[in-house]
Amino acid sequence: MANVDYEQKCKEELESIQNLEFNINKLKSEIGRLKLEEQVQDDSFEDEINYYLRSYRQLDENFKDADIKSILPRKKHPRYKDILLRLSLESVKEIKEVNEILRNEDISAEEKILCEGIIETEKRKIDFIKSRLIKSDKEEKDEQEEKNKIILAPTATGNIRLIDELEHIPNDYYAGFKELIDSIIDGTFKNVKAFASNSELSGLTEVKGFKIRVAFARIDTNTYALISAFIKKSDNDKLYRETLIRKAREYYRLEDSIKQNLSNPEFLEENEKSIQQLFNILSPKETKAERKEI
Repeated sequence: MANVDYEQKCKEELESIQNLEFNINKLKSEIGRLKLEEQVQDDSFEDEINYYLRSYRQLDENFKDADIKSILPRKKHPRYKDILLRLSLESVKEIKEVNEILRNEDISAEEKILCEGIIETEKRKIDFIKSRLIKSDKEEKDEQEEKNKIILAPTATGNIRLIDELEHIPNDYYAGFKELIDSIIDGTFKNVKAFASNSELSGLTEVKGFKIRVAFARIDTNTYALISAFIKKSDNDKLYRETLIRKAREYYRLEDSIKQNLSNPEFLEENEKSIQQLFNILSPKETKAERKEI
């Protein structure tokens, strides 16, 4: 009887150990998954920050409020405050670094003037961001109604590239593409990422959804050229990058012409017709009036 009790006790302890090991392994797996998700989120946020930083750093001492306002995300962006605070932190870091240079006794008078100008510019940026963070409800409501303009970039033969591309993409993805394009129009730029690692894609940016991308370029204060819509199956897809570079080269050859036509009524009218056609493809039942309410 004693042996039976001992064997039963050993069996129970073994099961307990096995259950504990299972729970520990399960916990480790869950921690690993959460860390991976956190890393993906952090990487995505850094991609967004880099997009805004590119324009933020280009602001010179003569920038106007409208210049900096045009490069910031709209209030409806889910990480609006995080982005603005991060940009202001970059200005603080810049001021600190320049102050270190000013402490150098060998600095020339010209260099001192230059450094003081940089500090003043960064302080103005910080002041503007502070003003954005304390905007009144009425001002915020008025700004929510502001929309960016989009230009649908043509191919070398005159067709609208996005419309051509969508003909070869399953319509299951259309709702996602519409969401990405809407995010450019409303200024939230969903999961935005600048192409910073390839000189041939310099100036191009993409907004991202699950497996889908829309590449675009900023061509005026609040005007963006939509260059390509595509499915991206792999982050290391060599064919995808080569194809995008080819499209970018073609776009750059036409970019000056597009910019020169931004005040051409006939060009804008044709562009509006193309936009309507694009949205009819992406959401056939949506009316023009409904689209303007986006």
